Amino acid sequence: MSVMHPAIGSSQGCIDFLCYAPSLDGWIGGGWIDLGWDDQDAPPRCVLEFGDKTVDADAIAIAFPRADVRKIGFGMILFVPGGMLRADGFQDAILSRDGQAFRLTPSEPLEHLSEADGIARAKALVTTAMRSGRRAQLLRLLSRPTFSGHDTLDTLQPPVFLELDSASLCPPGGLLLRGWMIDPFKTIASIKLRCGSVSRTLDPSRWIAIARPDVREGFSRQFGGLTDLCGFLAFVDCVYQAGEIVYFEVQSRSGEIGFKRVAQVRSAGIDTIKDTLGHLELRYEALEHAYDHVLGPAVSAMNAFRLQSPVGYKEMAFGDGPAQPVCSIIVPLYGRIDFMELQLAFFSRTLGRDHEIIYVLDDPTLLRATEALATSCLARFRLPFRLVALDANVGYAPANNVGLSLARGGFVCFLNSDVFPKTADWLDRMVETAASRPEIGVVGALLLFEDETVQHEGCSYEILPEFAGWTFSLHPRKGRYPADDDGIEEVEAITGACLLMPTDLARQVGGLDEGYVIGDFEDVDLCRKAQAMGRICVVDRRARLYHLERQSQGGQQSSWRLNLTLYNAWRFQNRWTRRTDPWVAPDAVRMPAGSQS
Repeated sequence: MSVMHPAIGSSQGCIDFLCYAPSLDGWIGGGWIDLGWDDQDAPPRCVLEFGDKTVDADAIAIAFPRADVRKIGFGMILFVPGGMLRADGFQDAILSRDGQAFRLTPSEPLEHLSEADGIARAKALVTTAMRSGRRAQLLRLLSRPTFSGHDTLDTLQPPVFLELDSASLCPPGGLLLRGWMIDPFKTIASIKLRCGSVSRTLDPSRWIAIARPDVREGFSRQFGGLTDLCGFLAFVDCVYQAGEIVYFEVQSRSGEIGFKRVAQVRSAGIDTIKDTLGHLELRYEALEHAYDHVLGPAVSAMNAFRLQSPVGYKEMAFGDGPAQPVCSIIVPLYGRIDFMELQLAFFSRTLGRDHEIIYVLDDPTLLRATEALATSCLARFRLPFRLVALDANVGYAPANNVGLSLARGGFVCFLNSDVFPKTADWLDRMVETAASRPEIGVVGALLLFEDETVQHEGCSYEILPEFAGWTFSLHPRKGRYPADDDGIEEVEAITGACLLMPTDLARQVGGLDEGYVIGDFEDVDLCRKAQAMGRICVVDRRARLYHLERQSQGGQQSSWRLNLTLYNAWRFQNRWTRRTDPWVAPDAVRMPAGSQS
């Protein structure tokens, strides 16, 4: 990287020692500069060059008497605000002011000091300089309290109270913080979160405010006038460094500084996501703020982390299926493995032997029970199928993608385990429709509740003001009795409960997007991707099945489940409505790693 600066003549100097001071968010350097330097009040601009990277900021530069260079220059101490880089890559410092520039090159050898040693040496040298406003400024900076491992927040006057309930890792370096804060006299000037050499300034206006009546009641007698909304949920990106202590640095308006250590950082996973989302009730404009600044980036990071390793699996064949199936039916299993038995009973009366069935067990704890049930089903129904047992619970989209990677049919049908055929030729009709016109990319069926009313007859999009004005997919004829028409109709989207498409198209668009968590919006996102490739979605009312709706997922706790749906809605908006994360067709579907047998 080239650095623009005034012409450098013979003016020069050296840097003898250098250190990065995380507590000061900047670099401390000491050395000398030649007699051309005019130690005036205007701060110089300093560029620290580290190969192709630089730190460029207004610096504090203090000259002091130095006996060994008194005939050619002055001693100098520099403080340059900026982020940490590899100190051993330091090449030179360029000071510029009033059109004049000085290049300070590293001494041989250059001392790389620790923060404590660098501050101590710089402080001792600065005290020998002439008194000035800049000298006093730098001494104040070098005298700032540093974290010693002990909490000192309770020493601030007037008092400030800050406690954490949890700190969750959002890999690689983000943290999701849940806690509460009381600042009864509005004395906080700044809050920073520090970890090792990294610091991040926290902005409470970007937090999610959470009602904590228990905290307010505990302090109301002492201070009064407090609000219930003293709890917070905050996301801090790119701050965590493994093995380093995490702590808050709180500075008051009077310049006092107090520290509060983050006692423990917990690992990320689906349980952390559920726990986080289970403490919130958000609506209207609060949703966009919450998901843009906190929940969206935090959940995205946690979900990506839990899925970063390839999915391992064990494949088992129950009976001999067709070598070249027309269609591959992919059914994820989680919790309710008994649905496999019911489905296979229906399939034995409605499916031809030219289709294959792939069950994907997304619940490793039920492997033994599922194997036993599968053996029993083969003996009773005489219908071949495959069982793919995943090594870990990965969720709806990844489980379906494993099945997609193993599918041998020309078409693939994503089917929920709580969907059961009503018409005998349901799959043949859907395949016939998909093959009838080249522009058809996705085919859905008429899904019914047990009382014969419509559960799904195609999806349409609607903006919901209660949920930040985001776009949601709804079932417009849900709960009504179906029309007598058995025709085929183009629709905006198809539910993933029963969705058929050409296998090569499903793979071309990358399968189901695994960035959605558990099971919402993956289906309409898949439809949008097919439409982006020039295909249309249709529903074939000749294919009729019953759908118990969400029974395959087991019991749900409404709070976290709704908020997870809202996370998936936020992701969908960013990709297809707000266009902050536009979809680009991948080269191929991600292939899982695992053993086959």
